[in-house]
Amino acid sequence: MHTLTPAIQAETAADLNNLPHARITDHGTEAHVFTTSLDDLTTWWYALGGRITCQDAPHGSGVCMWTLHTRTDPDNPASPRIRVHALALDTDQPDADLPTPHAA
Repeated sequence: MHTLTPAIQAETAADLNNLPHARITDHGTEAHVFTTSLDDLTTWWYALGGRITCQDAPHGSGVCMWTLHTRTDPDNPASPRIRVHALALDTDQPDADLPTPHAA
């Protein structure tokens, strides 16, 4: 029996929910999804929920990385974890509906 990797399961979740992504990779037991904007990250959050973090890039770069921590199936705690990433200018503001980010 062939086990589906977290990346394959994340891509399936993306396809089923019509979620935007640029790249999906496996990293250990979870999938990392790279998006092109905060709007894309917001779309994932609306579909799958989860927790948002924001981490500043090196001082003076003007960039930060937003990450959504969720699962391929939010109703199944045994489903693979997904981290959905979006780089943004530190002056960009996410959708007002997104929860307040936690420190990464």
